[in-house]
Amino acid sequence: MQTGQLLDGRYQLEERLGNGGFGVVWRATDVRLHRPVAVKVLLDEHAGDQEAVARFVREARTAGGLSNPHIVTVHDYGRIASGPGEAHYLVMELVRGRALSAVLKEGAPDQELGLKWMRQVCKALDAAHRTGVVHRDIKPENVMIDDGGRAKVVDFGIARLLTQSTGLTSSGNVVGTVPYLAPECWSGTTVDSRADLYALGVMLFEVCTGRRPFRAATAPEYMYKHLEETPPRVRSTDPGLAELIAALLAKRPGDRPASAAEVLERLRAIRPGMLRPDDPSPEQLRRRADQAWQRGADGSPAEAVGMLTTLIPDLARICGPDDPRTLRTCHDLALWLAEDGSPGAAVALLRELVVALVGEPAARADVARDLDRWHREVSRTGPGEPRPLTLSGLLGGPLGSGAHRG
Repeated sequence: MQTGQLLDGRYQLEERLGNGGFGVVWRATDVRLHRPVAVKVLLDEHAGDQEAVARFVREARTAGGLSNPHIVTVHDYGRIASGPGEAHYLVMELVRGRALSAVLKEGAPDQELGLKWMRQVCKALDAAHRTGVVHRDIKPENVMIDDGGRAKVVDFGIARLLTQSTGLTSSGNVVGTVPYLAPECWSGTTVDSRADLYALGVMLFEVCTGRRPFRAATAPEYMYKHLEETPPRVRSTDPGLAELIAALLAKRPGDRPASAAEVLERLRAIRPGMLRPDDPSPEQLRRRADQAWQRGADGSPAEAVGMLTTLIPDLARICGPDDPRTLRTCHDLALWLAEDGSPGAAVALLRELVVALVGEPAARADVARDLDRWHREVSRTGPGEPRPLTLSGLLGGPLGSGAHRG
């Protein structure tokens, strides 16, 4: 195949976009429909390889039967005479963008964007799994990020129906890419959709940290690590992210989430944010808040106010300004302000908290109760010592309304 060639009288080859183990991908034009396409052509050296041809045909049939905005659409499959044999080709939508693997070479992306891409991969996997297909080669090279910032899953060449899926080829070789292979893929036992979720866990770890959970120089080393080693725990501001990644990387398939749909819902609930090496964890911050409360309860409300005033900006930065842990600590501060002779400042802070806690009805009711109590006290005795403390000042800016999580 060469630039300018008209493939099968319909597809004008224009530029080589990349080479894979089995085929070459071309940017081309469908001259019949006047639209840009990508054409994958099976390499000549594999044209006589029955297993390679079967894989190529399987990709056409599998991906061609899936319809999802986050799965690259297959338009056509064909074969033409080429020398003594045949050239097999696959026509797909042309994704203008680059592979996630290329993005990751520049380091971990903005986490909110990375989590969005992982949610979109989940949508693609959910669509495939619901039709009975397991991809078996989920990795950053097989996720394209288009120019609009959307993730699309490609290459269903080694996909299998869930009822047929095993971890080995007919020749006994392991199927897939070793840094992303679930433990069960190494043993030749039945492999189902949870192997895709394990690979997703490896990729999620990589997107959040800029590195894989396991690093090795050889396939046997990777096999040992996947089968035996516990991956490091991700240091995130939301414990839910670390818990999800740990669940996805569970050694036993039964200990992983049950479906891509479940992973999607858990990802939607995660608040973005990673800890720097010197950052305290949310749990450590919570312990500091408990210590401040205890100082107030022991008769030192001024110390409690001082401790909480320096703690709340850290909570806002690490956990998020609208995180319930941050807002509960602001409530603590208001109570100790009132006890320290500044009920007017406490009332002003409690009024702001009632608005901020609109999505937390139980916490909001507690704040409203204390607001009523201290408002009556201010009416009776006066506001006390003024304190220039506002919610936006403590949190480093106004509360966000929260982004929609697709």
